[in-house]
Amino acid sequence: MKKDPRHRPPSNGKGWAKCWSVTKSEVQALLAEGNWTRDLENCEPYLWEAYVSDRGELLRVKPSGRGTLYASRQELMEKLEELRNRPPERPFHMLEGNLPQGPHFIEAVPSLLDELARTLKIPRESLDSSFDSLYLVEKALKKIRPKRRILEIPNLFPGLVAYAGEVMRKATGGEWFLTEVGGSIHEPYVRYGPGGRTMNPWLELYKSITEPGPIALHVLVSVEVPHPDDLKPRVTFVNEEPDEALETFGELVKDHKGREVYRIGLRRRTK
Repeated sequence: MKKDPRHRPPSNGKGWAKCWSVTKSEVQALLAEGNWTRDLENCEPYLWEAYVSDRGELLRVKPSGRGTLYASRQELMEKLEELRNRPPERPFHMLEGNLPQGPHFIEAVPSLLDELARTLKIPRESLDSSFDSLYLVEKALKKIRPKRRILEIPNLFPGLVAYAGEVMRKATGGEWFLTEVGGSIHEPYVRYGPGGRTMNPWLELYKSITEPGPIALHVLVSVEVPHPDDLKPRVTFVNEEPDEALETFGELVKDHKGREVYRIGLRRRTK
């Protein structure tokens, strides 16, 4: 046949069954050139018809008339069987391998801060968990190129997570807590205020390291830390009739979607 598709480079990527994409006219020429029989095992209703040649080739034909020619039906079947038997891949988690402290991260925070100062060559007393100190850390990180090397330097990423979290914790009077998401992966957060609102010291940090753009650590932290007014108790009403030593109170807080809602509680009367 003229312009035999077999003479073109294969259309498949490495590791898959050798094949060529063929046009409607090439499909017709292929079917006319030799002995083809319908391959019921490889037919997919509404997707394609399948034909096998006496040379062992497989031709899939779409409703549009275009198709795919496989050099070997057997090779394709073996690849499909290999794919079916492959164990399912575990979902990727950005902390996997990057936060080796796992369930011991919180207790490791002080030593991680000491190591961070040594690695970045910043005086330890300058890392005072203040917002302004984040600029010192950013300046030191600019010397690491490419910036993805931050994930390769031992304990540098955990140290940055620990420091960002400590700045958040100091600003809010919050506390660390861990969420286990499976295996050795534990996500660290800082919890603060009524209802235990949370701040994330690692997600945007990881993204800023692995994606284009600078590492603006002060921006990442400031986005998570609430406005000082949001940290003040906001009691809006108290029941007028005392019930022994207890009183009911209502407090205006924000839910996980940022909406203001009333949180009702019972507490011991202070007067």
